[in-house]
Order: sequence, then C-alpha cells, then structure tokens
Amino acid sequence: MPAPANHRKNRSKSRRNEVLDAARDLFFANGYHGTTIEKIATRAGYSKRTVYLDFLNKDELFITVCAEGGERLFEKLNQIPREGISFEEAIDQFVRAYIEYSRDHGEYYRMIFSEATPEIISNCSEELRTRLDTVERACLGVIVDWAERAMQEGVIPKIDPWEAAVAFFGTASGIIQLFQGILVIFSREVLESIVRKTTWTLCRGLTTMQEPVS
Repeated sequence: MPAPANHRKNRSKSRRNEVLDAARDLFFANGYHGTTIEKIATRAGYSKRTVYLDFLNKDELFITVCAEGGERLFEKLNQIPREGISFEEAIDQFVRAYIEYSRDHGEYYRMIFSEATPEIISNCSEELRTRLDTVERACLGVIVDWAERAMQEGVIPKIDPWEAAVAFFGTASGIIQLFQGILVIFSREVLESIVRKTTWTLCRGLTTMQEPVS
C-alpha cells in the first residue's frame, strides 16, 4: 500500500484533474462567460471551496485550459521540418498546420484567440502566466527560426524575426476569426484557401522586399 503522504498526493492530483476535466468540458460547451465556478464544482462533484484548493479562481482554470491548447498547437507546429525545405515551403506548412489545428481543435482555438484577454491572464498565478508565455514563445519561435535562417541565406532582408512571426500568426488568425461570422457567405474551404493565399502574399512580400520598413 502507498505511504499516507503519497496517497494524499495522488488523491490531490486526481481531484485537480477531475476539476480541470469538468472545467474544460464546460468552457468548450459554454465559453468563458457561460461558465461559473459553481457549475465547474457541480460537474466535478466537489464544493466550490474544494475547487479553490487547487485553483485561484475561474480565470486560473480558463487559462490552464488555454495553455493546454497552446501546447497542442506547438506540438503540431513543431512537426514542421527544420531543415531540407525552403522558407516559403516552411511557411506553407505552417499555414496548413495552423488551419488544421483550428479545424480539429476549434474549442481550444476559440478560447485562446477569441476569449482570453490580458485581464483574465493577469488574474492568474505567476507560474501559470510563465507557462502561457513559454508556450506562446515556443509557437512563435517556429517561425522565428525559419525567418532567421532565411535572413542568413539572404532570402529575406534583415528584419526583426519576432515581428515577422507575429505578422504571420496575425494574418492567419485574423482571417480564421471570420469563419464564425461569414461562414454563410463563404464555405470553410474557401476561407481556408483565403488564409493560404493571404499568408503566401505576405511571404512573397518579404522575399521580394529590398529594404526593411521602419
């Protein structure tokens, strides 16, 4: 039999996971504003007071789920080869992976890019904010690595690679955000094609740009 201390630790971990599972289900189904600590506690089979043993507040639970989603996005982006393909091929694979993620993990995508705000993040623990910052930098870093290599090879001019990464993510995200609003006008397939074409235009703009724009 496990020692009492280990038993308490395992029970605490199990309780935390049960609360997190309940929160994830409710955030996916009802969004941030449609979910409360009371509903999470009830779904998990605990009291509100018990929930607070593991999480500071609803925001902590919400951002924990967002961090999970960000880590899944990084896992997908990290599959893009680091060598053997051109900058343009890498960007194309990034766009395809990003679109696939938004399609296969739509709930995570909505939470991260539509509902998470600086105010919500600021209400979380420093440890969780650091986790979120780490995964954000890791995702951007996939593009940063390719931008730095492209600059070294003279494919694109000397620019801030982090700004380039933000531009690519922002371009793809901005159009994907329209899926919910204008899906009645364009099919998802057409909108995904627009994402690829727009990001490709940005990529071509960088590769043909002679001087950095200040």
